[in-house]
Amino acid sequence: RILNFIVNFAVGLTLVLVFLPASLAAGPVEDEIKRLSSSFNVIDTNLFGDARLDTDVVIPRFYELRGHTTAWYGTGNDQQLFTELTRGVEQGFRPTDFNLPLLYELQDAARSGEPGDIAAFDLVATDAAIKLIHHMVFGKVDPSKLDSSWNFSKPVIQSEPSAVLNEFLDGEGFSTLMGRINVDVAQYRQLVDALKTYRDIEHGGGWVSVPDGTVLKPGMTDPAVTFVRERLLREGVAQETTFQTSSTTGSEDTYDEALVEAVKAFQARHGLEADGVIGPRSFESLNRTASERVDQLRLSLERARWLMRDLPDDFVLVNIAGARTYFIKGDTVWTTRSVTGSAYRKTPVFRDDIQYMEFNPTWTVPASIFRKDKLSRIRKDLGYLARNNYTVVRSSDRTPVNAASVNWASDNPGVTLVQQPGPNNALGRVKFMFPNEYAVYLHDTNQRGLFDLNERNLSSGCVRLEHPFEFANLLMEGQPDWSNQRMNAILDSGKTTRIDLEKPIPVLLTYWTAWVEQGT
Repeated sequence: RILNFIVNFAVGLTLVLVFLPASLAAGPVEDEIKRLSSSFNVIDTNLFGDARLDTDVVIPRFYELRGHTTAWYGTGNDQQLFTELTRGVEQGFRPTDFNLPLLYELQDAARSGEPGDIAAFDLVATDAAIKLIHHMVFGKVDPSKLDSSWNFSKPVIQSEPSAVLNEFLDGEGFSTLMGRINVDVAQYRQLVDALKTYRDIEHGGGWVSVPDGTVLKPGMTDPAVTFVRERLLREGVAQETTFQTSSTTGSEDTYDEALVEAVKAFQARHGLEADGVIGPRSFESLNRTASERVDQLRLSLERARWLMRDLPDDFVLVNIAGARTYFIKGDTVWTTRSVTGSAYRKTPVFRDDIQYMEFNPTWTVPASIFRKDKLSRIRKDLGYLARNNYTVVRSSDRTPVNAASVNWASDNPGVTLVQQPGPNNALGRVKFMFPNEYAVYLHDTNQRGLFDLNERNLSSGCVRLEHPFEFANLLMEGQPDWSNQRMNAILDSGKTTRIDLEKPIPVLLTYWTAWVEQGT
């Protein structure tokens, strides 16, 4: 029989294996493995189509190093491989990513003892192992192809992959190797658990769709209420006992107090106004399918694989989508609400190091904000500058300019605005600097009311923190010359003061649409 199939290599290799009929494949297993693996050196347009094979990558070298003996069949390594591939699927991959259905078929065929069948299984097993290793180390998707600003460095592989894989297969085993590769971060493990929960719901048929023809308010009676109750029970937002102990006197169609509280919990988890009123946006979230939620979790796990490797014990993570900032210090997590970039002015995704803090900062208005926001206001009212503590400087050499002498009607007045320290400063009273090409940083704000909003993607790119002074003290924790009293004295002075961090702290600006927080 002839099996033709295409396998996409983890390092970009396109592999086509052609299995000849048993009558033509006689000979020892080693000969078959050598013949199949050495066929990568052949460029045959009839056989491979437009695919050009990279002859210098893993599989040929892998079998050459082991004398073309089997790595999986008859060695006991196959069971560890299937175990680890199953774990890979549990972490968001699909069985077809590793040709798992085909691999099971080839394993069954290999039990016939035919050298060609054994060789076929062994080579595809090696390909699956390489794919799993690659996807876990680098991610399945190349993020740099999705975002031109991506600057997270990839892990550096310092040893020859073929030799390392052989070493573990002939020694401690494939599971030991994967144990050293897998992401070991609490958030990642919690997302894996969440994915299992939602996949179980998906495989069980998902949840009911809620009729959305009427805005539901507490106390109302409507047939849709029964669907809402069933929908929340199915997802586990509420338990059956929650409703059984309700003191309602109405029917199942009554939007009672117990259900209102469950809806509020649901709304809070989905970034909605937690008022218990079920309107268009709440209906939209309720009627997202379980499969869509599964995919959100799979995306978050992939994003975690891109960046949650080789992190120190202490680092800062900004979730742009969720508008929250986290400071991970070993086993503890401090979090604060944040204001992040809007769709129009996005906060870029990148990694850097916080190097210093600046108290009582000035704010040099970026040219884009000057043109889009400030110029029209100044044209209407020149007093806007003085009221908001702006000074005007010449853009070319930063020398002060009298505002009355500027041609504000020009498309390019040739000046820059600098807001002085004070209560109206857009940066608030402290900023946290990690100099970067995007001119993005973390800072305080003079618009405290924004943190009470559920949707906080409102900034021009920078990240505003609800509790910046707590954050400052955490950054300086353990430094003997720092105290809350010293910080307050600096703030009270009104003078712009730079404080360098003793050790730069990594900051990761990321985009997650599903995450775990306080067990939820």
